[in-house]
Amino acid sequence: MRSALLALVLCLSSFPAVAQPEVFFGSGNDVPNIKEEDFDRRFLRTGVYRALVQGTNDPNCAQLLGGLLTLLGETAPLLHKRDENFYLDPLLVQALGTQLSTPRFQANAYLVAMVRRVLIDRRLSPNWFQTASALGPVVLTIDVGKLRFISEGLQPIDSFFLTLPALRERYEIEVRRANATTARSAEKMFRENYLDRQVAFGGLELIDLDIEQPKKKKPAKKRKGEPVVEEEPEEPTAVAKLVWYPTAADEGEINPFGTPKKRPTVNITARLAPQQYLDLSRIPKGTQLMVRGRFWGFKKAVDEVELRDGLIFQDRNWAQGNVLADPNAVARCPFAVNELMGGAPVQSGAFGQPGR
Repeated sequence: MRSALLALVLCLSSFPAVAQPEVFFGSGNDVPNIKEEDFDRRFLRTGVYRALVQGTNDPNCAQLLGGLLTLLGETAPLLHKRDENFYLDPLLVQALGTQLSTPRFQANAYLVAMVRRVLIDRRLSPNWFQTASALGPVVLTIDVGKLRFISEGLQPIDSFFLTLPALRERYEIEVRRANATTARSAEKMFRENYLDRQVAFGGLELIDLDIEQPKKKKPAKKRKGEPVVEEEPEEPTAVAKLVWYPTAADEGEINPFGTPKKRPTVNITARLAPQQYLDLSRIPKGTQLMVRGRFWGFKKAVDEVELRDGLIFQDRNWAQGNVLADPNAVARCPFAVNELMGGAPVQSGAFGQPGR
């Protein structure tokens, strides 16, 4: 397997300070051009793949499948056009290695195979989605909405590297610190490089969500004899107001009078797409969310951001608990064996080893 496939988490800190937009966005293809390889064909012959297609009645295997589908759902909104790498929360990477993996089962390889299958097929298999929907009420960590999103067709963002912190850092370097030779055009170049990109911003707090009615247009003046053309009325639009805090609450400085300084914020206005994968009426204020959409505009030093055609997803804080499966249950699942990698350590029932 290529080393790139093992990079489940790629850090922004690996970029040099003078990184250019192409470092974020790559070649600009609509979808990574991934060709089916022997690794992908071997996956189609594994017990995990058959269980994803057919489901399972084994409670131990249900935990394993539920955990893998949970991880697939969490990376789904962040699949991007730049390359075949994908992002997974570091805490979930840890859970992948400690809860879903055993000495005879390398869960990370199976997750990579699942993501590659979605990228190759350009969508999540309907059978996989049906399995996830059936397991959802049992395995409460599965975000069925995120899986439904990719089951309707792959819609990658431009780059999961373009986070709010990265965007603000680029503005600081490319605009505020531009030298005299480029200072006059720096703001314009920044807008040309970064606006109108498909982005996903996580760790946002919902301030409010409302339905915005379209503004009434004044009827256009008609000349005598011109046919009357009736314009279709615009539909109401859901608008989400969100906030992102660049620093944690306990990092605020205290002044001599004992009053904490005002916490810096970035305000995000997202005009939402008509179809959503969460019930907007059931999202309380203060919920932590992720929003995907087209980066439409900004004010000041990227302190105010506007997105269009936004999609709202849950953005769970995995630091509060990331129990995906009981490793003992995974070990008891009959198909939790290294069929994919073509080798396994010496153990009871391993490849070429008699059971003991």
